[in-house]
Amino acid sequence: MRDRVLLDSNLILDYLLGRQQVNPFWEALPLYLIQHQIPFCLAAHQIASIEYVFIREAKRLGLWEKPQAKQLWLCFFNKATILKTPAKFDREHPLAKRDIEDYQIHLAAESAEGLIITRDLEFARLSGRCLTPEAFLFATKTKTSTSVPFYDLKTSHFEFHSELEVTFDRTLNSGWFILGNEVSQFEQEFAEYCESQYCIGVGNGLEALALILRGYGIGAGDEVIVPTHTFIATWLAVSQVGATPVPVEPDEHTYNLNPALIESAITPKTKAIMVVHLYGQPADLDAINAVAKKYHLKVIEDAAQAHGARYKSRRVGSLGDAAGFSFYPAKNLGAFGDGGAIVTNDSKLANTVKLLRNYGSQVKYSNIRLYMYD
Repeated sequence: MRDRVLLDSNLILDYLLGRQQVNPFWEALPLYLIQHQIPFCLAAHQIASIEYVFIREAKRLGLWEKPQAKQLWLCFFNKATILKTPAKFDREHPLAKRDIEDYQIHLAAESAEGLIITRDLEFARLSGRCLTPEAFLFATKTKTSTSVPFYDLKTSHFEFHSELEVTFDRTLNSGWFILGNEVSQFEQEFAEYCESQYCIGVGNGLEALALILRGYGIGAGDEVIVPTHTFIATWLAVSQVGATPVPVEPDEHTYNLNPALIESAITPKTKAIMVVHLYGQPADLDAINAVAKKYHLKVIEDAAQAHGARYKSRRVGSLGDAAGFSFYPAKNLGAFGDGGAIVTNDSKLANTVKLLRNYGSQVKYSNIRLYMYD
């Protein structure tokens, strides 16, 4: 069964007007969707025509003066997700020749990979994306599968579908697809969310960690303390800049870097401690920062799994010198594709990584040297 269910306009009018003579499932279907919290949708172009026909027929039947009629429509409308009606149009499509509104519903369902419920059998035949109300109710009530998807990206974004469509259209129409106003606005909001002064958007979480290291001038001949228990990107960031990762075992109770074992791993070559907030649980930053301060080391947070987490009332990302975040789609805050960010209160580092992410350029075609944190 597809995730998104679009309702034919006639089915909605059946429900609103109580037209049980033409649809024995006039009430059962919408109530089933609402009671079982099955997301249902309307294509944007349906709204005006449904409202017009509903008001006209409700007045004709003497229902419009009753407050329940208006409340029923508002309740139904507020529970529906509104999908954009795609702009593409094939006038030779059999549905377009028969009924333009049905064809537009079909296009919206096709774009959203959704299912249409209709009592119009000819609509169902020409679309190939339809079920009748009785077929849908039978399929959902007799569905016996207990499998749970490992991660469902479509459902997780469904609540924000309409808002995201507006953003997509705004970005597409702006013609600005790298950095730009959308990224700047996100950087400002995410910095505030992390209770930090600066946020710099980058390509992914690995790049975020590597750019922090490069921004601090850490490279060949240097060592960085890393936890043994982490995703490989933590270590790769260190090796990518030419430095050596020095592993330290985790605390057996938290699975995070054990502060008590750090000091014995420090050498004259050690330049930083890279702390991972594994599984969203913040590491013991007070103890780690104390060791770092004693040996004049940078503390870099790998916060790829910990967006929004707090440590002693402070937000992750504001606990060390800088933090790297990942927006891989399956993260707490996932992007459409990949993405990352660096969060810091260090103005010098912020300026440096802004240059590093963009070929050393602040002004187009003007490139300056890439190691500036001195």
